[in-house]
Amino acid sequence: MIAGETATGVIEAFRSVMRVGRALKQEDRQSAAALLGFLDGAGEQRLGQLACGLAVDPSVVSRQVAALTRAGLVSRRPDPEDGRAGLLTVTEQGAHWLAVHRRKQAERLVAALAGWSEDDATHLLTLLRRLEDDVRHLTTKESPRVP
Repeated sequence: MIAGETATGVIEAFRSVMRVGRALKQEDRQSAAALLGFLDGAGEQRLGQLACGLAVDPSVVSRQVAALTRAGLVSRRPDPEDGRAGLLTVTEQGAHWLAVHRRKQAERLVAALAGWSEDDATHLLTLLRRLEDDVRHLTTKESPRVP
């Protein structure tokens, strides 16, 4: 069991890293990357499935998908099982945009970790994946309500 003071320090450090990360990126690009990355990994999806997978409101996803469709990064086709619904997929242009975006992110991270050893970076990755799994596990339990 970790001490409350340590937990608070971890939370504050994590928030700080997230704030710095957000400052380095344009929000629109990050939202597009998250949506394209999920769609690329999960495959063809309905808008509702995509919203659920990204844990955001369908209206937010709808606006993002509309913009990405206009930009040629996402395509929509009728769902053969329900003509009222559409199936979304990443286009070839979208896959290229995502690959470039990911490469640029990786280059930034490599620059930020330039003074780190491979062992330290691997250890960080292991711990971050463990944290991700543990936090994901928590989301299946009821969280305390905010007053």
